[in-house]
Amino acid sequence: MPAKVAEVAPGIYELFLPLPMRPTIVNVYLIDCHGAWALIDTGMNTADSFATLNEAFEEVGLNIKDLDVVIGTHHHVDHFGTSATIKQHSNATTMLHKLEQERINRMLTFGPPSANPDSMAFFLTHGFPVDKYPIEGMRPVWMGTNQYNPLPVPDKYLADGDVISVGDRKLEVIWTPGHAPGHCVIYLREEKVLIVGDHLLPKITPHVGIYPSSPTNPLGDFIASQLKVQKFDVELVLPAHGGVYNDHRHRANQLIEHHRYREAEMLDIIKRKPHCAFEVADQIFGADDRPMFHVMAATFETLAHLELACIEGRARKSMSDGGRTLYQTV
Repeated sequence: MPAKVAEVAPGIYELFLPLPMRPTIVNVYLIDCHGAWALIDTGMNTADSFATLNEAFEEVGLNIKDLDVVIGTHHHVDHFGTSATIKQHSNATTMLHKLEQERINRMLTFGPPSANPDSMAFFLTHGFPVDKYPIEGMRPVWMGTNQYNPLPVPDKYLADGDVISVGDRKLEVIWTPGHAPGHCVIYLREEKVLIVGDHLLPKITPHVGIYPSSPTNPLGDFIASQLKVQKFDVELVLPAHGGVYNDHRHRANQLIEHHRYREAEMLDIIKRKPHCAFEVADQIFGADDRPMFHVMAATFETLAHLELACIEGRARKSMSDGGRTLYQTV
């Protein structure tokens, strides 16, 4: 893919890197800090993406060996997957939230779910039909390949409220758990720019689900994070997927309302009779002829809504005779 670079603010460059899946592009951001350079997110570790990254660097007058700082918004393959490769070609200091480093370790050692009794029990208790959708299918095709080449341990951990000095720029860390437990967005207060990773995508609703190793209430965390970012004065939002935009508060409120509407749909279904998470997801999203990975994501995003409804007192859960967790509207 030929390098494509856009200077979206003075000295802040949006680099478009290819992905071998949908979405087909991830936006990463290179910041000229006047005597130093910072890269926010890395793309996926494919030959095409790494070549495009280097071409983009050359277009703005940077050699990769002169990169100073690499910050990952979160651990996912398209955001931190090239961090080890970049580290090998530069002396950049790499930074990531500690909760994301723990997820990297799990991803690098992830075996077939059927070999893990706890994972199998989790799928079964929420009604996932493992006879129809063998859960080995949840393992992404890139897992276990060099396409995911994250630095197993970053040089520094990010923490909420950190102010990272790079050259003459100040990069503020805002911890925004939800899509990932250690997801962080980067705020340039003086420039009023917010680099949001997957937290505030302009068109896509980021996936928020509960899995065997997840926090207990990721959707509650996600909604709280959407409220949190609205406290900041922002004029330009730089997302990982989709175009740059301006009104972060409007988009944050849209995402909150989307999830409240979805929860209301689910509560209406379980008002009539109790259901497990898979049964609710099947009625909301439909499972017929959909790829197994999509069915799994729908099931465990549904579970995140049902658990939040229980926490907030709008639903309750019980156990069926067959060992499935059932949810019903209060």
